Amino acid sequence: MSKHPHAYIASIISAREPRSHSRTHPVPGGMPASAAGVTLTSGGNSVVPRRYILSEQDEAHVNNSKFEAAADFQGPVKKRTCTDPCFLILLLGAWAVMSWIGREAMLNGHVEVLTNGYDWNGTVCQGSTPFFMPLNIKTMGVCLEECPEIYDPAVVFCIGEVAPTEDNIQKGYCIPQYPTKEIMNRCYITNSTALEAFSMAKSYRDDLDVSVLTEFYGDVINARTFIFGIGFGAALILGFLWTWLLRTPGLIYVAVWTVNMLVWACLGALGAFMYLWANDWKNDVPRTHSDREVWVAKGLGIFFLVMCALWLCTLVFLRKRINLAVGLVREAARAVIDMPLIVLYPFLQAAGLVLFLVPWSFYSVNIASMGHFEPRLFQGTGVNPFAEAGPEVIVQRFQYGASGSDFAWYMLFVLLWTAQFIIAVGQITLALAVSTWYFTRDKGTIGSGTLCKAVGITGLYHLGTAAFGSLVIAVVEAIRSIIAYIQKILKRSENKVAQYLLCCCQCGFWCLEKILKFVNKNAYIQTAVNGTSFCTSGKMAFFLIARNIMRIGAVSLVSEFVIIIGKVFVSVTAGAISFYTMTFFLEDRIHSPIGPTILVVILAWFTADMFCQIFSMAVSALLQAFIADEEMFGPGERYASTALAVYIDENGGSSDGGNRKQNGNAHRTHYDDDDGTTGKIKSVKDKAEEAEIFAKVAC
Repeated sequence: MSKHPHAYIASIISAREPRSHSRTHPVPGGMPASAAGVTLTSGGNSVVPRRYILSEQDEAHVNNSKFEAAADFQGPVKKRTCTDPCFLILLLGAWAVMSWIGREAMLNGHVEVLTNGYDWNGTVCQGSTPFFMPLNIKTMGVCLEECPEIYDPAVVFCIGEVAPTEDNIQKGYCIPQYPTKEIMNRCYITNSTALEAFSMAKSYRDDLDVSVLTEFYGDVINARTFIFGIGFGAALILGFLWTWLLRTPGLIYVAVWTVNMLVWACLGALGAFMYLWANDWKNDVPRTHSDREVWVAKGLGIFFLVMCALWLCTLVFLRKRINLAVGLVREAARAVIDMPLIVLYPFLQAAGLVLFLVPWSFYSVNIASMGHFEPRLFQGTGVNPFAEAGPEVIVQRFQYGASGSDFAWYMLFVLLWTAQFIIAVGQITLALAVSTWYFTRDKGTIGSGTLCKAVGITGLYHLGTAAFGSLVIAVVEAIRSIIAYIQKILKRSENKVAQYLLCCCQCGFWCLEKILKFVNKNAYIQTAVNGTSFCTSGKMAFFLIARNIMRIGAVSLVSEFVIIIGKVFVSVTAGAISFYTMTFFLEDRIHSPIGPTILVVILAWFTADMFCQIFSMAVSALLQAFIADEEMFGPGERYASTALAVYIDENGGSSDGGNRKQNGNAHRTHYDDDDGTTGKIKSVKDKAEEAEIFAKVAC
């Protein structure tokens, strides 16, 4: 027995008490409960209870560093500084180097080689012979004054001094005059029989069926107003309609749960059918399927049945968080409706990308034309590789220099970086606008002007952060491009091990790219709200995700369902409108409405994709704003709408980690279970009684 039994008992009680995972809330007066001298009386004995105090290690743990609201908190910070300016300077330097490379390419390149073509002797087709006609894909072609329009077997085009004989025609040295179609200063043969007889490349046969292309081109020209009007204009209106429908009470709830149950039913049905088919195959007399086929079918059936069970368990486990996600989707729809100009922001991004692509394309064409002609020896065999080779002919081939290849890789990297930079700027801007909308109590004061202010703030303070985050993604994408280039080279070899390793590397970097894009998007939201640098924002976003992994998973699942349904709704509806409209108004001007309708569906899909990307960013920003609101404020003080506030009150807990929290009452300690629901409450008086019992037992 210890000389100091009370100290011994206190140590026992301390060991039995659960450790808190949140910071100790002060009691009235500003002092922690452990230092406030709270005394309770039980059975005539005065007991000073031990309070829940975090150890220094737990206190410093980053997972417990939740959001704390300033006294004058009014949403995203107002006083900001430039974040990550060095990376913005680095991006500007990359553009300057690109311009210098483009200037060198303009001085040393030969653009006319690419635009006009050149004949077998290295002569560029221009002046009196501006048209190029290929004779054989392995050799070159000839320059002509005009593209032939009729068949004339008496006129034969050959390379070098080769005689225009039938044998040389078969071996690819010559070609008779066939009717051609001029496309971009090049003469393409329209006679499919001639293409097959003289061993032209299969791509010509597949891609240059001019009769079909001509009809399609004519239909597109005649229906161009309908194509762009419905593909862009009507798709935008349909996107707004879909967003408005998302605000309808119960609609998104029914849609999401219907899709979830359909996925569950499809997995179960597919698994059951595969398993039953495998049993039927096994019992067939006579056997029509091998044992391996039966085994594979049965394995797939079991796999889909297991996936069906896991999907159902996931739905049951995440049901409350899915309901939260549905609420956030509705809030995102409200935000988009309140700021209608937000849907036009992708077009502003597209305009910025086009503005960059104009000089980039010009520089790239000049870089591609940097090189020189080298003589090559050509011997034709025609369609029969085992036939006797024809005469040797020296032809000129255009070879690219080493510097041109290096410049091309650099131009690709700058393109990837700039494209990701434009996307990042848009994400920061949208996150700032949406978070401002959330943290405004009077939503009637929010309009498209909020988006304009967000554009200005992002342009003044956070372009460096966008450059930093986009650089990380661009590096990964550049590595993937290099791996893809090496894979293309190794396809000709028989080194299967190298091909397999490169395929694994490609998959790994693809996964890394997706993870980085996800983290970057959440980091940009932190930058928009808190005005912090990329690294700080990334760290905050990472641990916020870790604290709320289940919620974020559920929100991602629901938002993806909504986005897919929205894309299908917009594109299919636009396609139906296009088909019936063009059938009614353009019946006598087009051959078929199918081709233009396909273009409308494609344009509407991309328009819906831009719209849905905004929606996805709005949902992600609202989720982080909601979590911050929940962690910083108590009931009655939150910015959340009524539906979201009810969710917080009904489900308790501010994160998925099961953090225990203390309310402001010095006499009661409040717990949260792992699923975020309210757990039991244990009074300090009960603890005092336990201490007294332990004291008697110890004595």
